[in-house]
Amino acid sequence: MQDTAARRAQLLSRFHPGTSGVLVIVYSQVRVPAGRFGLERLFARTRHSCLFLNDAASGWYLGQEHAIDQAVDEAISLSKPSRIIHYGSSMGGYCALSTGLRRKDGTIHAYGTELRPGRPGYQSTANGVSSQDPRLFDFAGKDTPFPLHLYFGCLDPVDAANAAFAADVLPQACLHLLASCHASHDHLYSLNIIRRITSTFERDPDKELASKNLLSADSLADLGQFGALAEAMTEGREVSPQQIEQISALPRNPGMLRLLGEAQWRARASDAALETLERAERLIDKDAVLMTLPKRWRKELPLKRSHWLIALGWEDEARALLKHCADVFPVDATMLQLADQLGLKLQILESSIHPH
Repeated sequence: MQDTAARRAQLLSRFHPGTSGVLVIVYSQVRVPAGRFGLERLFARTRHSCLFLNDAASGWYLGQEHAIDQAVDEAISLSKPSRIIHYGSSMGGYCALSTGLRRKDGTIHAYGTELRPGRPGYQSTANGVSSQDPRLFDFAGKDTPFPLHLYFGCLDPVDAANAAFAADVLPQACLHLLASCHASHDHLYSLNIIRRITSTFERDPDKELASKNLLSADSLADLGQFGALAEAMTEGREVSPQQIEQISALPRNPGMLRLLGEAQWRARASDAALETLERAERLIDKDAVLMTLPKRWRKELPLKRSHWLIALGWEDEARALLKHCADVFPVDATMLQLADQLGLKLQILESSIHPH
């Protein structure tokens, strides 16, 4: 199967033969350019047969069912697998889940999946997907005879909302609630968990996750509340800090603390907002698991504080914070913009692109 793309909206595919008897269908995440495939580095040396798929238009694979089935059926014909795995993260997770449930032919591993794309604050919405699109998959009541693994980062409000929703509509799914952000696949990859899971696809994911203390203690009720309040704020509805403070998991979840800080900032409680974000940063710095979160997520907290300090006219404090940030994290475009605003010179030391 060769790469085919008469236009960006066409489904792209690449087949890699293997010897393990397993066919892994790997659905690319958003913004993977034509000619590339998401997670291809992860499976570069695998013994599994792999079918890589990419909706290079970042259209959430909507309306691509026929093309997907053609590519999958051809890969099955070529590899004659004893097992099939549907695998993907974010946009790729949506397609792995919907295709696996539609075809009912293999195990599903989906990370950070939006089960209701097109909602306020969702990545799919930012890429033009409407919640009213008739091509969206209806997950309610769907089942599969194969294992169904869904992974959600409990520090992210969209992941949190979808974890709670998945528990309602897919009761047979094994929900892996993670002390992680939306980029949980990158996080787990950095800790070698992903390679343990994908090497044979026979290990129990929860045992692997527990070995690194990555399973979150947050309840589904708390996660649902977190997601709903974040969505309300995205829509511009009034959310008081007191509403967020009622979430019982708040003291241990820096993502929830971040939401509280944003609510305090909107309520013009600037000192409280700054202190809340500092509290979230301290929580991360003293926690061995949270310290392993992707740096690009961790640095969002001090960068948000820098923006607020500038807005308050506290440029000396913002300058000191940005210098500290540049010492700890890779310098990116946002940091360079802030530095220019503050009259600082920062040097990019490493790329902020994460290919896994």
